[in-house]
Amino acid sequence: MLLDLLSKKRIFTKVKAEDWYDVGRKVGEILLKDNLVEDRYIDAMIKSIEDNGPYIVVGEGIAVFHARPEDGVKETGMSLITLDSPVEFGHDNNDPVKIAFAFGSINNDQHVEAMSQLMTVLMEDGSVDKIYAKDTSSEVFDYINQIVNKNRQEKEGE
Repeated sequence: MLLDLLSKKRIFTKVKAEDWYDVGRKVGEILLKDNLVEDRYIDAMIKSIEDNGPYIVVGEGIAVFHARPEDGVKETGMSLITLDSPVEFGHDNNDPVKIAFAFGSINNDQHVEAMSQLMTVLMEDGSVDKIYAKDTSSEVFDYINQIVNKNRQEKEGE
């Protein structure tokens, strides 16, 4: 499920960003370019942070931008960027952010399953630093694929 939503062409490494707003625009524009969301979805992701603070910084060094399906999602998808230099979001515990995702979902069922798999990847020991250290989208994709497959095999073995 996760790798169906996060293709290699939606992963970019070493992206330069000035601030959290710039991070949100850049990771969101990947979904826009693939025609998965409307431009207003990116605005909604950013407005959500302006209104609610940096709640999207879900773990040390990780931000997951998102908004509501009705804010302009055309098709469920995800993008990922690693940042050239970490960016402060104003989160007390998890700043600075090294990796940002943008996620758009047309319904809650797909949202829950994909986020569950994403959290499994990000909870893997050292995964944030390992993803951040990768130089290419293929390396990031392959690393995430290894974790997803390992976890699938472990579940099948239970």
